[in-house]
Amino acid sequence: MKKSFLVVIAVVCVAAGLMLIASAWAQMPSAPLKDQDYTQPEPYTATNFGPWNAAVAKTHVPEIKFEKMGMGVKVTVQIDNHPMDPKKPHYIMWIRLEDMTGKKLGEKTFKATDPGPAIAVFELPDTPDKVKAFERCNIHGIWLNEAAVELK
Repeated sequence: MKKSFLVVIAVVCVAAGLMLIASAWAQMPSAPLKDQDYTQPEPYTATNFGPWNAAVAKTHVPEIKFEKMGMGVKVTVQIDNHPMDPKKPHYIMWIRLEDMTGKKLGEKTFKATDPGPAIAVFELPDTPDKVKAFERCNIHGIWLNEAAVELK
């Protein structure tokens, strides 16, 4: 009787330990996805924010500013109020600028340890009519904003 009681206690302890391990594992943050691991049918925007909400969209849609620079233009793309947090991790992975045909005009990559806000400055020798700015958050995916180039 004593041996079977000890066996039952051992089985209960092992089962409880496995449940604790499984519970802790389920609560651990998953590793950020690499670009090649991530698929998204289309970028999210201020009006089409996919599975997220308007508050998430406000912290992810790239802000685009233009400044005259000789014959060309300086384009600043910024994502305000977004964490750059290596502990979670939650951060902006990259900002990319394209023309309306999809030609890449520039790209800047970031690390979770970089200070916020995420800012990328692109100096373009020619002035396009309109540009697309993309940003990639390691948790919330790829976001897009388009803007006509307006120089003051």
